[in-house]
Formats: sequence, C-alpha cells, structure tokens
Amino acid sequence: MTALIDGLDGVVQRRRVYLDDLDGYGMLHHAAYPLLFDHAVIDFWAEAGWRLDATSSVLVIRELTMTYHAPITTVGDVDVHFWISRAGRTSVTYAFRILSTDGAVVHADGTRTVVNLDPMSLRPAVFTDEMWQIAAPLLGEGVTRS
Repeated sequence: MTALIDGLDGVVQRRRVYLDDLDGYGMLHHAAYPLLFDHAVIDFWAEAGWRLDATSSVLVIRELTMTYHAPITTVGDVDVHFWISRAGRTSVTYAFRILSTDGAVVHADGTRTVVNLDPMSLRPAVFTDEMWQIAAPLLGEGVTRS
C-alpha cells in the first residue's frame, strides 16, 4: 500500500525482505536493493490503475545509480521512499531511499532514469496525460513537466 508522508516529496511503499533474499553473509544481496525499489514503483502504478500495455508504450531503464549505506541483515519490512526528481517529455528520473520502517536508518539511496519508447519504432515517445495524472503524487517539490 502506498503512503504519503507530510513534508516529504513522493510516496512510501512497504516491502518485505525474505530469508532467501539474504546472502551467505546474512545480508541482503546487493542486487536485491534495486528490486525492492522496482517492485515498489510497480505497486504504486498498479494501485493507481495504470496497466502495463506494451502496445502503447515501453518504459526502459536508461540509468541506475545507487549508494549503499547500511546493510539489511534481517528478515522483515523496509520502507521504499521514492519521488520524481526530474520530469522530461519522454523520460523521468526517480530518486529513492530504502529505509528502516522507523525511518532512522537509510540502507541505500539512488536514482533511476526511465525513457518512454514508442513500441513500434523504439524511439523516445512523449508521456501521455493519463500517465502524468497518475504520477502527480510523485512529483518532487518544484518539479514540473517539461
């Protein structure tokens, strides 16, 4: 479920870390952090009513950056806080943080840029008004569509 946080940009999705997500050292495997974020974004869009339709648009990742701060070492819940930090005509950049549920620990943070492609030509395509309406809660302070 998506939650809005007063005073913060974007939304928070709670995600579960399972035993099989931990590596041989008892820590969340480094490749699982982007998946926590990816699943949170997908859930946000699905809860808002958007449906994946590869005949109308294809969203591809152009860039992903991440910094790890404190390992996740237990099974349980974490919060994924994310927002749109840059909004272009054909691409957006999400900023995100993976946090302890009390917000006291930042486990990782980063950005991810996605590009909307036309499914036939695979060339950048302008986002639809419907997508912008759904994305409204994600727009960071001062971020406007260009």
